[in-house]
Amino acid sequence: MIRIKDLLNEEGKKVVSSGGAAIYLTDGSALTVGVNQAYEKLTEIQEREVIGRHMQALEEDRFFDRSVSLLVLKNKAPMTIPQRILRTSKKVVVTGSPIFNQAGDVIYVVTSVYPSEFCNDTHHHGEHPSPPFTAMDNMVAVSKVMQKVFLRAVQVAAMDATVLILGESGVGKGVLSTVIHQFSPRRSKPFIKVNMTAIPEGLFESELFGYRGGSFTGALKTGKPGFLQAAAGGTLFLDEISEVSPTGQAKLLKVIEEKEIYRVGSTIPEQVDVRFVAASNRSLKDLVLEGKFREDLFYRLSVVPIHIPPLRERPEDIYALANHFMKDLSIRYNVHKILTPSAVQALTDYHWPGNVRELHNVMERLVILCDDIRITREHVFDELGMVLPSAEKVPFVLEGDFRHAVDCFEKKIISQVMEQYNGSLHLASAALGIHRTTLLRKLRRYKLGFKKNGLI
Repeated sequence: MIRIKDLLNEEGKKVVSSGGAAIYLTDGSALTVGVNQAYEKLTEIQEREVIGRHMQALEEDRFFDRSVSLLVLKNKAPMTIPQRILRTSKKVVVTGSPIFNQAGDVIYVVTSVYPSEFCNDTHHHGEHPSPPFTAMDNMVAVSKVMQKVFLRAVQVAAMDATVLILGESGVGKGVLSTVIHQFSPRRSKPFIKVNMTAIPEGLFESELFGYRGGSFTGALKTGKPGFLQAAAGGTLFLDEISEVSPTGQAKLLKVIEEKEIYRVGSTIPEQVDVRFVAASNRSLKDLVLEGKFREDLFYRLSVVPIHIPPLRERPEDIYALANHFMKDLSIRYNVHKILTPSAVQALTDYHWPGNVRELHNVMERLVILCDDIRITREHVFDELGMVLPSAEKVPFVLEGDFRHAVDCFEKKIISQVMEQYNGSLHLASAALGIHRTTLLRKLRRYKLGFKKNGLI
């Protein structure tokens, strides 16, 4: 049985134990996988009381008046509802968010639970298929590593600790920063994204801290607030933090430490109330060793670090993401497209140097430019600018009669395809063009063992 605390590393466990977001986790069958300590404290429901139990049974036993997990599983979409913990009559607001597998089935429902007073900025009357916490609707996690990343982000969201998101360009650092904001108590306040590479060094202070009227040539007479004032009460996302100049790093460090700024041209300090989330596609630790990034700022930013691995290291996410993008793009452009098994294989085999952003762009081109309803391997190779490889012949040794040779050939192909798709019956049967039950029967016939990845 997987517990929430088992999905986190040591730092994540510290976040949970120190009172992070209250989390309830169920599997795709509505069986309780686990809760964290924050949930136990908020609801006075202990994990041992609900672990392994079905949400319908918990409703019937009057743990709470209704389950958002059941609604999420029914609708396959994020849902937000008010809920009453019946043993204490406490009112809470719960948001359930689905995590999907390759086949589009819900494998987990992550539910965040907040006291009702945290949510008085919204009107929760009945069921909300489009809740204020919408980020999880755009997140697809098939791989275990990405499920851990998303759960870690949800866990840390309710705390005001500064978060540093690391990963290559295009892996989804901006999406994850949105998750952290939307699952936090600051979600009703502004979420301001700032690309630090877009701010000229000479305008760093005025853009970030604002300025008084007439403080420099070209300044507005009325003055102008900076990004910090614009994010008041909310979250300030500092993307590409590694590109800030040494002077800018010193000024930023002071703001994070003192939560106080001076507008350009002003001698009056102003208090700022923001939650800092930073991101970098470069290793800040390496930059510190090279003397290009302040060590004290690095430690101020990386209170809770989250690393997003590149897409090539989690190929099981490729099909799920591609299918997710295709559905959204088909609705946007009012077209209908489907991915053939050969197209899925071509997408999975590609190394994706541009990560998720590149995958999205390729899927958009395929949806727009492909004249056929069926997107094939040829279409994928064409959009990737790759030469279509010649068909590979699978070698086999002819032993005995013709029937035996055919069996050897079939066994070799099935073995290779199962290995290529990491034991996924769904993807392997699609690639072979046969039904899952047919593939399963042949696996048994040829005594081919395979490791079920748990995400079929």
